[in-house]
Amino acid sequence: MTQTSRQRWMQLLAEAEAQDLHSAFDRLDPKIPSTFLIKPETGMVMVQGKADGTDTPFCIGEMTVTRCMVQVMEQVQGYAMVPGSDPDHARLAALFDALLQIPAFHDPLMTTLIRTLETKADQQRQALAGDVADTTVEFFTLTRGE
Repeated sequence: MTQTSRQRWMQLLAEAEAQDLHSAFDRLDPKIPSTFLIKPETGMVMVQGKADGTDTPFCIGEMTVTRCMVQVMEQVQGYAMVPGSDPDHARLAALFDALLQIPAFHDPLMTTLIRTLETKADQQRQALAGDVADTTVEFFTLTRGE
């Protein structure tokens, strides 16, 4: 299943460092007024995993998340659920979700913010893959009689 572009940017905004979102918000001109539909609130969600390729889910445990919903220009709604308990991160992610749905803001934000976040995420993924590769152990077996 492929992600839609909105799902992808929502994921990038949620996983981004809050400082990157603050910097992008400071560059916005003019500042966009928004109203809260759901103020940032922190709670817990159950995280599930799948083992051994059997697709049988099991509960890993709970995770702290913060969610927020804003309305921009009295018409467009943005939503975010971010890991952790940073209400400002959730607010900014929801604001950018709303702005990315507005044609006048979509292309500039895709170029300046989302592409930057994609590049950072790819670099982090490659660094993690390198770290994991350094600890890989390869096993082999011998057959009797050889």
